[in-house]
Amino acid sequence: MKTALLIHGYNGIPKIFDYFKSELEKLGYEVIMSALPTQQNISYDSWKNELNNLQIPSEISLLIAHSIGNEFMIRYCAERGLKAEVYIGLAGFVESFTHEGRDDLNNVIAKMQCSKQEITKFKTLAVKRYAIFSNDDHIVPYDILQKFPQQTDATPIMIPSIGHMGKKSGLEQLPEVIELVKSLDEEEN
Repeated sequence: MKTALLIHGYNGIPKIFDYFKSELEKLGYEVIMSALPTQQNISYDSWKNELNNLQIPSEISLLIAHSIGNEFMIRYCAERGLKAEVYIGLAGFVESFTHEGRDDLNNVIAKMQCSKQEITKFKTLAVKRYAIFSNDDHIVPYDILQKFPQQTDATPIMIPSIGHMGKKSGLEQLPEVIELVKSLDEEEN
């Protein structure tokens, strides 16, 4: 059976994850999606403990991470040796930045920072990598979003006007992700 793991960001599960879960299940995926600690309660260890309790297999078919979930998953995959056939990073970043007036968010970003060694190991564990971002993200600076595909050797996919893809963006569907997954599934068969 194909397994998909969905990892949210700072504010919790975005609406698009419910859409992804529904659509991926229609495609025959077993979807693992857990509500991890949010906002000031985020730490690498708190998220790691939650995932370890889910007993995720050592190899999964699809991994989708949103925002700070990307930094976490790069570290987690490198530490655990978790392999993913396809990795899709939404609004991803691996370098620290600050958001004016958001010390809560800035502290979490700094704590979740991944190392160059972890990024290098991650690239050996995630076979096909994609980075989806927008030109109007209100959280992550555009230059950092553009660097993420280069830093992770991912195929960049810029979709205009979808914001940060989280709760504030109000995005409820992102069919481009499902179409990408379908096309990759077809290539495999």
